[in-house]
Amino acid sequence: MPRYPSILAGQRINGALLASMLPDVYWKTANLDRASTTTFADDPDLAAPLEAGATYHVTVYLHYAAIDLARFKTMWNVPSGASGLRSAMGPDQGVTLSGTSAGGTGRWGVHAFTTSVTYGTRDHATNQCAAIEEGTVTTTSAGTLALQWAQVTSNATAARLGAGSTMHVRRLA
Repeated sequence: MPRYPSILAGQRINGALLASMLPDVYWKTANLDRASTTTFADDPDLAAPLEAGATYHVTVYLHYAAIDLARFKTMWNVPSGASGLRSAMGPDQGVTLSGTSAGGTGRWGVHAFTTSVTYGTRDHATNQCAAIEEGTVTTTSAGTLALQWAQVTSNATAARLGAGSTMHVRRLA
């Protein structure tokens, strides 16, 4: 299986070559709240440029909060023609965790990039839950990969994607 980058015998190892082997990490430095909307929108911080004809492994660590009436949902926006699947691991969509507990039933599905995934909550506007999404994205054209998110049911109490959420993107081929 090809590895990225290809290193040839006698090739000079330099900083740019070594840097190309590292994952790109994008993170939220501040909370982002969205209220009264069920329309998916790209997160401005958890977005990465992808090159054409490449394969990437992506892991997204989400810190989110929402009241149970609104809930929290995600999907991925990928470049046109991209293929692959993503997994979703976190509180199950039917679960309301207590305000002080992080336990509960989980979800462990594998989905298309544009499948809406709903997570359970702690039924609180600021007490956060954690979820992890990961997948492999193979591109045919260049474009942006972005986490999209919104409320499941429109509510004036905002859903939040919290500071410290990260997206890790590593090119494989």
